[in-house]
Amino acid sequence: MKVLPNGLRVFNATPHVVRFWSAEWPGPVEVESDQVISAGVQEVCVGGVGYQAIGREPIASLVTTEFIPTEEGRNILASIECDNKTVVVGSIIAAQVYPGEVVAMTPAPGYERVPPAEKRANPHKFVVYGKGET
Repeated sequence: MKVLPNGLRVFNATPHVVRFWSAEWPGPVEVESDQVISAGVQEVCVGGVGYQAIGREPIASLVTTEFIPTEEGRNILASIECDNKTVVVGSIIAAQVYPGEVVAMTPAPGYERVPPAEKRANPHKFVVYGKGET
């Protein structure tokens, strides 16, 4: 976990370094990966295409993918000491699967459309799902 110049404590739950940047800082601040919080995946069949005849199996199935919490992810979240100045930053999927506990990054102003190696995250705004606040 690292403290940013604005006082925010960041737990990086992604598998890569996250670079935060704000105009009032002298440069980007890198936050190394602490521990990856992942989601489980399950497929749900929603139909099929190419039925040969009534009562026969389709040529291809149509599925939807659902992302679900994992026991490992829950354990990691339970082990993090959080207060009102702490965010657990993860992927968009992790933020959706663990609503209100994991947030996703937004780009820093001016870094919305740059290659991944040049990305900078906004230390003042995050995406949250479900509960609406952490």
